[in-house]
Amino acid sequence: MDQNKDIFGLNSKCSISLNEVIQLGNEKKKVARRRWAILAKALKSPTESQPSSPTDEFSVRRISSFMLLKTQELSAIPTISAENRYADQIKNRTWYKYSINVNEFEYYINVGHRNRTFSAEDLMGFNNTGNVCIWPSEETLSYYVCSNLEKFTNKNVIELGGGMSCLAGLFTAKYGNPKYVTVTDGNKLSVDNVQATLKCNDFGTTVKCKVLKWNSAIESEKFDVILCADCLFFDDARADLIECLWAYLTNDGIAYIMAPQRGNTLDNFITQSEGKGFICNKVLNYSNVVWEKRVALLDNCDYDDNIHYPILIEVTKV
Repeated sequence: MDQNKDIFGLNSKCSISLNEVIQLGNEKKKVARRRWAILAKALKSPTESQPSSPTDEFSVRRISSFMLLKTQELSAIPTISAENRYADQIKNRTWYKYSINVNEFEYYINVGHRNRTFSAEDLMGFNNTGNVCIWPSEETLSYYVCSNLEKFTNKNVIELGGGMSCLAGLFTAKYGNPKYVTVTDGNKLSVDNVQATLKCNDFGTTVKCKVLKWNSAIESEKFDVILCADCLFFDDARADLIECLWAYLTNDGIAYIMAPQRGNTLDNFITQSEGKGFICNKVLNYSNVVWEKRVALLDNCDYDDNIHYPILIEVTKV
């Protein structure tokens, strides 16, 4: 970088290079075009939104996957439940097998993708980020769950903000031998999709699914383990999330929060959580497999630890 220039493209004499201004404007247009491409892709064909490589040509995120999660379209509907009231929901979806391999053992969940485009209202509702794709934080949290199943044995577990899939919570329910699992999101469309998913998987425990807005937590219900992926970037919702964690977590319980650094958002969450009375432990290397994939991406010019690498925060009351 030219030492005479600051981040706005001005040199030490405060003159402006016209070529640099034009170049900066072109870069902003490219970013805007990428963003519109993401929206168009989500509106037109949400079932095709799964990444096939670590980088996504049209993604503002650029790094769209750590390649821990494999998806395979299913040729037949994997119906487990015979409840007729869910028949239409199940039929009106394209079904995929989402699988994670840990120590040569395959863990999988059947997940339905809604066979319809998203309206503007769908995308403008409460916390719709989970409606478009599986984000790296949900991917890595799911991998962490499958790698540490003993942490969930005989525990009451809830996932907050699980989006269209609630993958981490469902992997816990299917393979972690918990007492019971509740998966939640603030968006009804997401919850409806997960309800259909529940009928197409065989769980060894009770699994509940419901709409939960963080500012309406019910304090009478407590959980030993809370899972939450990539829910820290909404500044306006951070305080509600922390209050929700406090309301639902047992005194000796633990919350596993997965999110990238993303500027000050993660540190702000930790500061506010500790102000509430929580103890927060920031874990960078929570999986050798994930860490090795991160190291391999460091040479990728599009990769940025700040926005792409999910960090694990262990949150406790004592």
